Amino acid sequence: MKNTDQRTNKKGFTIIELIAVMVIIAVILASVLATVQGATNNSRLTNAVASIRALQTASVNYYNGNGGSYANLSIANLAAGNYLPANFTSGANQDPWNGNITVAPDANAGYFDITLTNVPASVGNAATGTLTMAVSKLTQTAPAYTAATGTWTAAF
Repeated sequence: MKNTDQRTNKKGFTIIELIAVMVIIAVILASVLATVQGATNNSRLTNAVASIRALQTASVNYYNGNGGSYANLSIANLAAGNYLPANFTSGANQDPWNGNITVAPDANAGYFDITLTNVPASVGNAATGTLTMAVSKLTQTAPAYTAATGTWTAAF
């Protein structure tokens, strides 16, 4: 009589075990990537607020040195008058989201506007954006955000 109940001694993992391990690795990677992304966004926000505050201080110093006027206020004029801190970068792609930062007098030169481009909606939204919340106490009026262009502007 033949033994039909032969068991083979296979070594290795079953497909279920391999899938379970892959799922566990995917969950761990997802949580690590979310943490890294959050840290990157916080870093960009901190950098943007620091740039805005540096421009605010430089613009007020420009105002005081320019006879009480914001006329001809620009980043180029702030740099030429040595109003900007040494570590302030100017030019294209200078904001944390690879956009531009501009500073200019408003229509009556009584205030000045700082504008950042390429700002994501989660950061720049005029009502709930973290950038808006971070600098709202410094502004003369509520910051404006244009989602279509990613442009954030505040009057100081």
